[in-house]
Amino acid sequence: MVEWCAIVYDKKGSDRSQERPAHLAGIPPLVEQGKLVCAGAIYHDVVDGKPTNFAGSHLQIVADTKEEALEVIKNDVFAKKGIWDLDSILIFPFGCAVRKEKK
Repeated sequence: MVEWCAIVYDKKGSDRSQERPAHLAGIPPLVEQGKLVCAGAIYHDVVDGKPTNFAGSHLQIVADTKEEALEVIKNDVFAKKGIWDLDSILIFPFGCAVRKEKK
């Protein structure tokens, strides 16, 4: 198995708020299956110390192949509902040197 680092941008003008609950509900099963080890939103700006203005998402996916990792992305509600720009995905094999649990 290989870990894949993926950046998936939101399409310009898309609004993820309506699909966000379904998106978040899909994360725990992927974590339990060992397919997702890290994920979260990426932003354009920081205002008053807080990230703002969604740019897209970052995912750390565990899969044998790039194609399998891309399937995880394509099966997410953000992909299926046209929030994510699937034509602009950046995905690379990733060798994690350190990972600390979020507090």
